[in-house]
Amino acid sequence: MNQFVKDQDEFENVNFYIHQALEIGFNGSIGAPVHEKLQTGAKVLEFGCTSGVWSTEVAAEYPNSKFYAIDSTMQSSTDKNVTFIGCDIYQKLPFPDNEFDYVFSRNKTDLFSKNNFQGFLFEIIRVLKPEGWLEIVHSLRTDDYSGQASARLDAAIISWHNERGVDFDIIKNLEDYFKMSGKLEFISSQIIKIPIGGDNFGEFSYEVALYYIKLMKELLAPFMGISSEEYDRLSKEIEDEMKQKRGELHGKQKRVFARKK
Repeated sequence: MNQFVKDQDEFENVNFYIHQALEIGFNGSIGAPVHEKLQTGAKVLEFGCTSGVWSTEVAAEYPNSKFYAIDSTMQSSTDKNVTFIGCDIYQKLPFPDNEFDYVFSRNKTDLFSKNNFQGFLFEIIRVLKPEGWLEIVHSLRTDDYSGQASARLDAAIISWHNERGVDFDIIKNLEDYFKMSGKLEFISSQIIKIPIGGDNFGEFSYEVALYYIKLMKELLAPFMGISSEEYDRLSKEIEDEMKQKRGELHGKQKRVFARKK
């Protein structure tokens, strides 16, 4: 979605803050049991990395491993033990079969319809080594709205996805898709609630949520058929609603991981 964002630095900032919030919420950046392998040296693929925050942060923790981060909007480059590759993530990936020990993807499943999600899953399983691990992380929809303004924005986000054939059931039922592939085992999942407001972590999440809403203006205002000024007013209404329910609101995140047979 960064094609809609005028200030690339702001987009990278919000992705960094989201990464930090999820790392705290999940008590770590990795759910799959790959830490020992990463310590000794593994080959890792981050699929649909957008800004490369996850790869950059995790690669610093595991200097013996080699990380590859791919996305359609990425500029190809190399930095220490991370290689960034710009490629069409909807097509065949530029890697041979059985190449990676660990494949990670965050917040990309909402870019796929049911039809092309099958192709995405096939590709990341194809490049994964036997006994290698796959992990997908994404936010879950919630009805925990702060008021009418936030419900209006959520309805717009749902409509935007529906027009592109994206089905939120993919996210909700990732485990079923893993099972249907016939190529994955030891399927596990974890769902966490992230407080929005309240304690220190909640206040951090609250600021991230507001930042993200404002950042999405370039995408959502034209889609909603409203002016930039009207979107700003809507954002302010949402902020006021969230202030009133500070500490009562939660976001949900889910991660699913499995090993290739």
